[in-house]
Amino acid sequence: MKKQNFFTVTIIFLISLFIITSCSGSDHASLISELESRYDFDETVERLKENAEDAGWTVPVVHDMQANMERSGLPVLPAKIIEICNTGHAYNILESDMEKYNMAVLPCRVSVYKKSDGLTYVSWYNYDVYSAIEHEIAKSYFRQMASDIEDIVQSVTR
Repeated sequence: MKKQNFFTVTIIFLISLFIITSCSGSDHASLISELESRYDFDETVERLKENAEDAGWTVPVVHDMQANMERSGLPVLPAKIIEICNTGHAYNILESDMEKYNMAVLPCRVSVYKKSDGLTYVSWYNYDVYSAIEHEIAKSYFRQMASDIEDIVQSVTR
């Protein structure tokens, strides 16, 4: 009974931690990281693609969200989602039935967009924060992904 109560309290704590860090405005605890780019929109997109490929990641697709919205008659500022994939990291998740549910957060994505202030921004999923709710096996994979993505975006952001 005590073991079950401990497990329940631990789960509630982890869920609370996840909710708190997901909603936090702090760059260090937020599930989504956002930084201003050093470059204009198009150069930011190109440099991020190059950085990803230089780091051994592939760029399977770039979603042009502005074009998608315009097809529906909805004008928005420039916005693209760059899908990036590291096959080694993805394999570690895909090879295990226990890890396959993590496909929901793959492939990794880096977003580039302009805001009404005229500046270009970069945002990405913070896999380091996500790793806090994962078990030990996946935790190391997500921490490495987080480190790689930080390296990819570092040279284009302020």
